[in-house]
Amino acid sequence: MLLLLSVNSSTQQSNIDIKTTEIEESKTTEAFTVNDELYTLQFKIEKAENNKLKLIVAIELHDGSSFISPHEKKEFTGKFYMDLGSYEQINFDGNIIETPRANATLDGSSFVPVIWVKENTTYMQSLNILSDDDYEVFGMLKFTIEPRCTLEQISFAIKYQDGVMTLYSPKC
Repeated sequence: MLLLLSVNSSTQQSNIDIKTTEIEESKTTEAFTVNDELYTLQFKIEKAENNKLKLIVAIELHDGSSFISPHEKKEFTGKFYMDLGSYEQINFDGNIIETPRANATLDGSSFVPVIWVKENTTYMQSLNILSDDDYEVFGMLKFTIEPRCTLEQISFAIKYQDGVMTLYSPKC
């Protein structure tokens, strides 16, 4: 359903001790959906078994569309990538999880295997909460959708205010 894309960035291990009860008592979250003729994205935040939060991004592909997995080792400009920027309050924790995991395949334009995502896939990225103060942070999801061959850039925001965490699509 929903995904979490991940960038591993632990620049500051905070001295702030987040109480599990605060996270459990906080309300989470608003989800949002992005609709396109070749895909539908569903963003949301969920609580994991260990009371940590995770960003979930679910991608439903339409009409034979595809994109390159973030797990592809070769460099591609439009490979699936999620970035949360550099903030003191929150960052991605660990590697992004892709379910189901895409496998390398040959396509007609290349003679080397590439990890193409060609089926509905969910991405999960753990969040490292470093502050219990109010904050608002912005992130970006990027990938090239085929066969249209366009770089898709979808922004998202996470806001924490008065014990309520909200995920939304910022209107720029």
